[in-house]
Amino acid sequence: MIRELLPVVLKFDNVAANSNINFMFTTAGVSWSLGARSGDSLGFSMLSEQTDDSFESCIQKIEFNEQMLAITTANNNRGLSSFALALSLRVTPGVDYLQGYCTLNNEASVMAYFGAQRANEWRNGRISAALRDPAHEYRSVLISVHGARPGNRISLDVTTKKGLGNVYWCLGPPFSESGGIRLMGLNGGVPLNYMSYGTSVLTFETAKTQDNDNEEMEFLMLAYIGWNPETLPYIYLKASCDAHISMYAHVGNRQPQLVSQTYTVFTL
Repeated sequence: MIRELLPVVLKFDNVAANSNINFMFTTAGVSWSLGARSGDSLGFSMLSEQTDDSFESCIQKIEFNEQMLAITTANNNRGLSSFALALSLRVTPGVDYLQGYCTLNNEASVMAYFGAQRANEWRNGRISAALRDPAHEYRSVLISVHGARPGNRISLDVTTKKGLGNVYWCLGPPFSESGGIRLMGLNGGVPLNYMSYGTSVLTFETAKTQDNDNEEMEFLMLAYIGWNPETLPYIYLKASCDAHISMYAHVGNRQPQLVSQTYTVFTL
């Protein structure tokens, strides 16, 4: 039986060192997956991580099978950590929810993003989520930004080859739980002077405060694109930012790729 594939992003906050994190599904027809069987399928990825001056990872070990995901954090005396992971979920047609349980320290929380839906917040104990069928003319675009500083202006353009079709930034598929656009900082927030959202360009500027003049920021931006016709094969993304900033994007279930300051091809 063919099963639908949903991209999943798990953003962890306030995770304790030397702890065992477990997610277990109890719903039949739902399973973790490495993604599509294609050369550039995303697989399992660490998208971002809050690090200290030692640059040691807060994660010691990750393992998973179809029903279970287990993460062991390092015993490095770093206190509470934040990080984000991406993988996929395979769903049997007709299954519209998942249930299970997770093991976390009491301070920890997980924001779980499934496809183009709003996030579900999970904490220690029982977990659940409603699932919607994938929208075939919409994709999530997860952007990770590294090295941004206060007062930086960052823009992200989307287009495609003339004559192939149209592509545009949007708030997700036309249902009430669409995810919209989200900025997620690994250090508790992303201070902004402003953010501008248009059909072809996303632009935002980081704010300056007395406390963050020299602080480098690492954060995620989750947005969505729509396109027509459905057979459109690829899009272009272009970053406009200072040279010390790097941006990576993954579109749907595809592998992350550096967004250049010239147009870069991303397969749909």
